[in-house]
Amino acid sequence: MTELLHRDLTDIILGAYFEVYNHTSRTFPEPIFERAMIEELRWRGQEVTQQDAYQILYKGHKVGIQQLDLFVMKEVGIENKVAERITPLHKAQGISYLKTVGKKVGLLLNFGSERPEFERIYFDPDRRRPVETSSPPSSLSMTEGLLYPELAYQIVGGLYEVHRELGPGFIHRIYANACYRELQLQGVDVQPFKRLEVQYKGVNVGSVAFGHLLVMDRVMVFPTAYQNSQAIHLDTLKHWMRQRGVRLGILANFWEYQLGVTFVLA
Repeated sequence: MTELLHRDLTDIILGAYFEVYNHTSRTFPEPIFERAMIEELRWRGQEVTQQDAYQILYKGHKVGIQQLDLFVMKEVGIENKVAERITPLHKAQGISYLKTVGKKVGLLLNFGSERPEFERIYFDPDRRRPVETSSPPSSLSMTEGLLYPELAYQIVGGLYEVHRELGPGFIHRIYANACYRELQLQGVDVQPFKRLEVQYKGVNVGSVAFGHLLVMDRVMVFPTAYQNSQAIHLDTLKHWMRQRGVRLGILANFWEYQLGVTFVLA
């Protein structure tokens, strides 16, 4: 029988998880459980760090900073969840975090389920296997009838490449930076923007933080990472496109383990 890596340490962590779960309410927000886990693990003699920040690299280029919930003895990453159940997306996100920190073992701990629920996740950093994600389109059919079909197809292929390499679980700014890097590597003329200007009756009245890309002065790309797709208002994107004189936009949502692509016409 194969011995599980860091089994003694994960047994201690799971013991702390059951203790916290059994002595807290299911109605608390995630930071409460995180703090309780820190205290319980320290009482059990474990070194715990909270919200460690790690550089995220995409093909050798720094694209942002991501934080992990907890790290125990510098070996096991912990992601705390408050959900009805652990989903495949949670597992994919957990593997993305392990991939980021170059560690092999992590634990997903759910404090929102009716009964204690946890998942042990494993990633081999030496093999650098990507998280299982959706496959890129195999033909131009998905862009037929659009403006600039070949350019749109190339952009969409780059978006899928970013999703394949990084997987889900990161904030949208990281995906925006990675998409910029990928399109640069493809030799595409691409300009990054960190803010979108807002106009009222032709007058600039301010701007909002929103990472996006302008490709070949013809296509606007909006990389996002929203759990709730309803938070993305297409009319707002169209307004910004019209301000730039751009007729075709591509909205990419990296939140799920299946990349979501929406074409926007202004």
